[in-house]
Amino acid sequence: MDQIWLGYDNLSVHVAHISAVLFYQRALDRQIIHSYGRVPGNIRAVVMMDDGQCLPSSRAVEPLRRQWARLRSE
Repeated sequence: MDQIWLGYDNLSVHVAHISAVLFYQRALDRQIIHSYGRVPGNIRAVVMMDDGQCLPSSRAVEPLRRQWARLRSE
């Protein structure tokens, strides 16, 4: 199972369940709290999952997108 680590504790997601990787915007805080329980510091990206979860990432958007694309193509 291919997973991408989002930069917080043990927060990893399965590549097959990612629907988008977005730049973090404060407007997403409510969805992040609903999905993750809190808004951690130093968020740089938000990973949208196919089940509607919005998970925070301390990693930058472009490296996450490149890793996502590479793992999908393997």
